[in-house]
Amino acid sequence: MNSVDHEIISLPGKLLFLPPPFFNTYQITDDSGETYISTDDHFKAKYILYANRTKPAQVKIPLRDLHIYETVRDYEKHLDSFLKEMEKDFKQTFPNSKGFKRISIQVFNSLNLTRQ
Repeated sequence: MNSVDHEIISLPGKLLFLPPPFFNTYQITDDSGETYISTDDHFKAKYILYANRTKPAQVKIPLRDLHIYETVRDYEKHLDSFLKEMEKDFKQTFPNSKGFKRISIQVFNSLNLTRQ
């Protein structure tokens, strides 16, 4: 990305959360409830949250809303296909187990992945 097609925002370098919207505004917060970013764009909020996976001090955000949407959509499709493959393998290996959801959460957590 060159500097004309993105903005740089600062992040706190710690785990962030995306609570439910408050009056159609998405507020990205930390575990103590401090708000770092507010936006009315759900995909922009998701983009920031996903980009914060490694807890960087800054993140580049595309200026074009369509680019943000496409990036989030593609990332979520990738996670969903990973999850489907994982579930298929799990059911083949453990056909009588009902614990896939718990296991998949543990795998995502160990890989530092989230799906909003």
